[in-house]
Amino acid sequence: MKNRIAAAVLGAFLAAPLVTACSDHNTTDNSAPETVTEATYSAENETTAEKVTSKPKKDNPEDFGQPSAVSELNRPQYLYMTDKGEYIYLSGKDGSEEVYVLDDRKGHTEELPFPSKSLMLHTDGSKLYYYAPDKGICEYRDGKSKPLSAETARKDDSAPERDEFYFTEDTVYFACPADSGTVIKSMDYSGKLSDKKYELEYKNARIVGIAEINGKKSLLCTYRISINEHIRIFDEKGGFTEINSGNSPYIVGDSLYYIKNQRLWRSTLSGGNEEAVTDKGCISYCFYKDKLYCAVTAGVSVVDKDGKTVEILKASDLENTDFIDGVCTVGDRLFVSGGSGAFRHSLAEIDENGKVVDMIHSDK
Repeated sequence: MKNRIAAAVLGAFLAAPLVTACSDHNTTDNSAPETVTEATYSAENETTAEKVTSKPKKDNPEDFGQPSAVSELNRPQYLYMTDKGEYIYLSGKDGSEEVYVLDDRKGHTEELPFPSKSLMLHTDGSKLYYYAPDKGICEYRDGKSKPLSAETARKDDSAPERDEFYFTEDTVYFACPADSGTVIKSMDYSGKLSDKKYELEYKNARIVGIAEINGKKSLLCTYRISINEHIRIFDEKGGFTEINSGNSPYIVGDSLYYIKNQRLWRSTLSGGNEEAVTDKGCISYCFYKDKLYCAVTAGVSVVDKDGKTVEILKASDLENTDFIDGVCTVGDRLFVSGGSGAFRHSLAEIDENGKVVDMIHSDK
């Protein structure tokens, strides 16, 4: 079941594009080619996987940190929110497909006229941006859609994932499959392409985000070799280093969080001082009111700064819900998504203690 996305954090975003280089995550062909192109290798840019010092879980973890607005915006979400207070979310249709619904929160819902197998990506509060098969990223407003650039469309029938796109205030980054691996390109919101790109010799790369590392603005991408996740860090001049990682990497302050061996870990952005954040399982996580929230299929738990993990919500607490598939924040609110079967969805707002504030949607 395709990851269900939603976004809503509107505010200051990171703006300036970076320079030349590229990469991210793999799901199919994970083998590197025998030769490395000049664009991805030089004596100055030689890749060296940094040694990571693993530490046991701290009894008293430090502050979890606070994600930036742009970092939150690009996390997998389950709800989009417009300036009018409308919600956009996934719903099942006829028990065999998924559609996006616009909910005005006044009792009226309508199916958005997106093509089949579209993927919601982003909203600026008035315009919606989604991926449409064969057309790439499209802008939707007032009932009308328009493609932004054919460069964003895949040349095959494969479906992209949300983290193959990264939105800032004035730039959209997107990962493009290539014969030699992956190329990350960028454009402005009119669809005008930048001549700056990032190339990686691994397929199915994904974009982690943009951060300052050792005083340099850097682009972080993730890719997979076999079952192992790696991150390549590109600086403004195209030089790069590589570190080990895990699934669902998230830049939070000066830390990198990720899921590895079904647990949540974190390290510094440069890859050092790796530590387990919790001993409990984790398939999805977010940060809300100085606390860390982790989801597993059975429910949602909260981890406080003292390292205590407490389950606050069970899947059965939501209507018509057999499993939880994620937890996220939108603005200053906390949401949990679940489902039953392949095409039945449920979505609820909860408070910081796990109490259901609003059962937004539930497919019967």
